Amino acid sequence: MLLRFCLSEYRKGDVDEEAKTKHQRGRELAAIKSTREKTMKQLFKTTGMAAIGAVALQMGTMNAAFAQDLTPLEVLLPIPEGFAFTPLIVARELGYFADEGISVSTVVADGSGYLSQQIVAGNSEFALMGATDAVVAFNRRDDIRVLFCNQVKNVYRIVARADTGITSMAGLEGKVLGYTEAGGGESQLVSAAIAEAGLVVNQTITVLPIGPAGPQSLVALQQDTVQAYSSSFPDVAVLAASGIEWVDITPETYSNVPGACMVTTEEVLSTEEGMSVAKALTTAWVEGQYYAIENSQAAFDLVCDAVEVACESPVVAAAFYAEAMNLITPPEGQRPGELKLSSWQTVVDILASSETVSADFDVAPLISGDNVQAVIDAAYADR
Repeated sequence: MLLRFCLSEYRKGDVDEEAKTKHQRGRELAAIKSTREKTMKQLFKTTGMAAIGAVALQMGTMNAAFAQDLTPLEVLLPIPEGFAFTPLIVARELGYFADEGISVSTVVADGSGYLSQQIVAGNSEFALMGATDAVVAFNRRDDIRVLFCNQVKNVYRIVARADTGITSMAGLEGKVLGYTEAGGGESQLVSAAIAEAGLVVNQTITVLPIGPAGPQSLVALQQDTVQAYSSSFPDVAVLAASGIEWVDITPETYSNVPGACMVTTEEVLSTEEGMSVAKALTTAWVEGQYYAIENSQAAFDLVCDAVEVACESPVVAAAFYAEAMNLITPPEGQRPGELKLSSWQTVVDILASSETVSADFDVAPLISGDNVQAVIDAAYADR
C-alpha cells in the first residue's frame, strides 16, 4: 500500500514541464530530494529492499527529468562542506542553484594556496579561496577576478586565553603565540600584527607551531606553553568548545578583511556561457547568504541534515555555527558577499608587510571591471 501511494503521488507531478518556470523547477527538485530521503527511510522499515529499489528507480527518473536542463558547475573548496559554507548548502538544498539553471558540485583541494595555483594555471574556472591567496594569484595572472566573498570578515584570528589578562597584541611582549604550522593560512596575519605592535620575533615575542585544533594544541594552551593562538575560525571555535575561553586580540585593522572569496578569470567571464554561469552562481550563493542571516536556525538545520558529521557534537556545532555566521554577516552598510576596495587594500598591506607584494600594488582591477560589475548587478538585482 505504501509503495502504491508513493508512486501515485509522484505521477501527480506529470505536468507540462515547458509551462513551469525555472524557479518552480528548482523548488520541486529540492522537494523531491528531501521527499526521496524520507521515503527511503520509511520504506526500509516497512517493505524491504525490493520496494526501495522500485521507488528509487521511479524517483531517479523524476530527478533526471528536472535536472536535465541544469548546467553542471564544479567549484573548488579549500576545506570540506560544512558550517563555513552554509550559504552554499542553503542554496543547494532550497533549490536556489536550480532556480538559476545550474547544478553545483564541489571538490575539496589541498588548501587555499593550492586553489590559487589551479586558477592561475587555468585548471579550474571557479574556486573559493582566501583573500590573500586571491591577491597573490592576481599578482601572477592579471585577469584573475573576484565575484563575491563567502565571508566578509577575516577567517583568521589571533586570540589570547582569557585567564592570561592579555587584551591586545602589545600584551604578548615576552609571551608565546601559538600557530598551526609554518606557511599556514594565518602566517601573513601573524607577521603583520606582530610588526604593527612593534614586537620582534625571537626577541620580544616567541612564535611556536602547535598544530590545528586537537590534543596537541589543547594541551599547549592548558599547560601554558602558549598564552595565545592564531588560526582559522574553525580551530578557534573547536578549542572554545573544549573549554578554552578566548579574548580576541586581532587588530581591528585586520578584522574586517575578506575571508574566502569566489575567484574566476576574465577568460571565463568573456564567454557567454562563462558569464551566464558566473551570474547564476553568484546570485544563488548571495541569496543563500541572505537566507542564512535572516533564518539562522533554519539554515543551521539544513546544514545538519545535509552534512550530518558537522553536528555530531552539539556543543562544537553551536560554537562553530555561531562563529561562521558572524563572519558571513556584514557590518552595517555592507551587503552580504559585497566587495569593498578598502578591505582589499588592507589585504595588500598585510602581504606587503612580508614583501609578498609591493606596498603600492593596485588591487582594484581584481574586484572591478565591466564583467565583474555585470555579475554583481545580477546578484543584487532584487535586493
